[in-house]
Amino acid sequence: MASTTSGPGSTLPERVAARRDLLSPAEQAVAQFMADNPQEVAFASAEKLGRLTGTSDATVIRTVKALGYSGLPSLKRALQESLRDRLTPAGRLNRSLDAVGDDLKQVFDVVVTEQIGLLESARHSVQPAEFVKAVTAIRDADYVLTCAVGILGQLAEYFTIRMLRQGRRARAVQASGFLFADALVPLSSGDVVVLVSHHHVKPEEEVVLEHAERVGARVILITDTLGGALSDRVEAVLSAEVNRHDRLSSITVTVTVLEALSLALAAEQRERASAAMHRLTTVRNRLAEVIAEEVGTTRRRTRRPAEPD
Repeated sequence: MASTTSGPGSTLPERVAARRDLLSPAEQAVAQFMADNPQEVAFASAEKLGRLTGTSDATVIRTVKALGYSGLPSLKRALQESLRDRLTPAGRLNRSLDAVGDDLKQVFDVVVTEQIGLLESARHSVQPAEFVKAVTAIRDADYVLTCAVGILGQLAEYFTIRMLRQGRRARAVQASGFLFADALVPLSSGDVVVLVSHHHVKPEEEVVLEHAERVGARVILITDTLGGALSDRVEAVLSAEVNRHDRLSSITVTVTVLEALSLALAAEQRERASAAMHRLTTVRNRLAEVIAEEVGTTRRRTRRPAEPD
């Protein structure tokens, strides 16, 4: 399993995710409230936090210390210093718009600069050893299931197409509810799940982790803050931030990680990938021929006979 841990410098959401199972139900409620409402916590007293969470000031203090802080003042200082790291979606949008300014000509440059910063950070946060473990696991898998909930589901579909074009058995799952279960049923001990999960573990993702463990399938986690929380439940962690400070989240780094995995897998089994692409080209060419024939037939059928002079 991956060895990524949540150290003393971890953010509050990372600490909450990593230590949730060590907290009592009341402490979990306090911890989640603090992770979701950093602006409120940064300037609130223990008594007020107790009222807001339906607990007590003593429970608040116990929770803060269980998360690794020396006390509430220490947590509040950390939140005040990094408050811009966790704003509401509307707040992040406004901050992003502030960065762009009124000059529309600068938008492209601002966005590119932001993405370059995220990618440079990922160069250091994605550990080479973890990347190799991820590539090796997928290479040796009988079947690759890529899971991502919400808008990230489109990335799961994209990566699955990449795998299929290399001749691998693969499927993407992004549906919720009972349809989500249908995709999990085929998993077995020779398979790999590529799980894309940011910020917090959603109910569907928890089911994926539980089912993979039950059947013996390995899990590759692509995440921003959940490495420490889930490291003992997955084969490898590819960890990189998806937004800078107070800005909107981006898919750039996630896409880049998936692209790197795809290219590395093709390099590992070059002949297999090349043969699969040749088969794809053959099928595409035949499809083009059939479509052309069908279009020609349709035109001949609908062509009106020439009227007599």
